[in-house]
Amino acid sequence: MSRRTFLPYVAGLALAVTLTGCAAESAAPEPMTPVRTTPVPTVSAPSSSVATSAPAAPDFPEGLPAAAKKHTKDGAKAFVQHYMDRLNVAWTTPDPDAIRQLCDVSVSKSCAANLQDAEDYKRKGWKYSGKAARTLRVDTLGLESGGTHRVLWTGIQLRNDIIDAKGTVRESYPREDLRLVFDLRWTASGWLILDERLGS
Repeated sequence: MSRRTFLPYVAGLALAVTLTGCAAESAAPEPMTPVRTTPVPTVSAPSSSVATSAPAAPDFPEGLPAAAKKHTKDGAKAFVQHYMDRLNVAWTTPDPDAIRQLCDVSVSKSCAANLQDAEDYKRKGWKYSGKAARTLRVDTLGLESGGTHRVLWTGIQLRNDIIDAKGTVRESYPREDLRLVFDLRWTASGWLILDERLGS
């Protein structure tokens, strides 16, 4: 209830006390008829509505699919799928910017290593001869303490060569089945990878 609602009531009470006091001083023989005051109608002031601004939308990385922008389990899965797709781009182009905004390299050593590889390949003029990995499935493993979402990626490390600008093979990697566990957190830029490690 607004405080302004009480003000008319206080004014009416003061008026009644004043009139009664004046009648007592007149010393008339007849008993005084009690003075009745007409209550002043109270008008409640309209409550001022406080404008509340909606929370700002996350500043998503450029090129992020709509499915990966959702703050849901499916959104976390889509984000991991997107990261693996961009990792292929980072190593085959090479283009370190493809994954730079997708993980926190100050926390995740694996993400930092993946980014460093992409930067080294670009500097040397090297690249993967084909896609580094293929996704088979992505599953959520649950919500961890501190609001961290855990996601399991299952796929294949494809047989690959790393070649230089002349096409000379510098390194080779065999085909291998892989299970990777990702820890993600929702931030001002959407999902962000905090950790990436081999799964059992």
